[in-house]
Amino acid sequence: MATDHKQAYIANFNCTFGKKNEPMLTHFFDVILPAFSSETDVRKKFFFENVKLLSIRGDFVLAGLIVKRTTLEVKSRIIQGKLTKTNEIYPSDPYSYFLINLQNHRMVLVKNQKGSPTLSNFSKTAFENINKYIKNNDVVIDENADENDFGFELNIVAIPFTGKIKEELAKVKKVNTVTLRFYPLNGDIIDNETAEDLLNSLDKIESKSGNLNYNSPKNKDAVVEVVDGTKGLMKPSIKVEYADGSKGNLNDKSFTEVMNLSVEESDSFEANIDTILGKVINKPQFNELSDENKSIYNRLYTKLENFYKKFK
Repeated sequence: MATDHKQAYIANFNCTFGKKNEPMLTHFFDVILPAFSSETDVRKKFFFENVKLLSIRGDFVLAGLIVKRTTLEVKSRIIQGKLTKTNEIYPSDPYSYFLINLQNHRMVLVKNQKGSPTLSNFSKTAFENINKYIKNNDVVIDENADENDFGFELNIVAIPFTGKIKEELAKVKKVNTVTLRFYPLNGDIIDNETAEDLLNSLDKIESKSGNLNYNSPKNKDAVVEVVDGTKGLMKPSIKVEYADGSKGNLNDKSFTEVMNLSVEESDSFEANIDTILGKVINKPQFNELSDENKSIYNRLYTKLENFYKKFK
């Protein structure tokens, strides 16, 4: 069997519904599962395929593939020892594995090859599918929702790794601005009194998100601590300046660790999902679980178990 090494990313799949910011599992069966597993529209550039509720190592996960429809254009080839111009086009459909741990909605995306869909592609496709399903099926999330309200808030944020944050900030001469975007959390508890006050303020003023800015911070070590403390529960964006005078913008994807996972190409989909979960299950960035997360999951556990047994 051929073992191939794949690039993997850990993120937080934070989805809440309605003005009360109900957690994702509240609408798992009437929105999330059908939105991800409804009939595939192969006319779209990105779509989900083979989406299943699985029980892996005692945990329920939503797993599947995100596929990218594209073409490979070949303009030149070596033919009979000579570089020859060509005009060949071949269809190509690279894909990425994804799994969402339903206990704490941490997710892993694993790119199958170069050109496979990214976390950004996954985020956009998930938003479009959920929004389309709610509208097309007249799902009532909140009877008092505004006309322009989508009915849900989705934020997929890559989990920062301390070492990666230090590595990226070590390259910069100056930090101009640190911005933390915050939004209603899906049962998570953020261990920061100021952040907790900000999150509570969203309910009071009936807002779905807000930003906290730090201007011209001088202490880069403290910036590392701030970003590390977000744990994917806030979306960081840092405007920086380098020694050569160029400027850049670092975000959550800049601070996540790219892992290389070994996957057997000939194994089944379920076996590969089991392998992927086995590689990340002991990482704190993936397995952190709040009491509220656990309570939400336990309330739905029997329904998840019955559904899984019925369609296994």
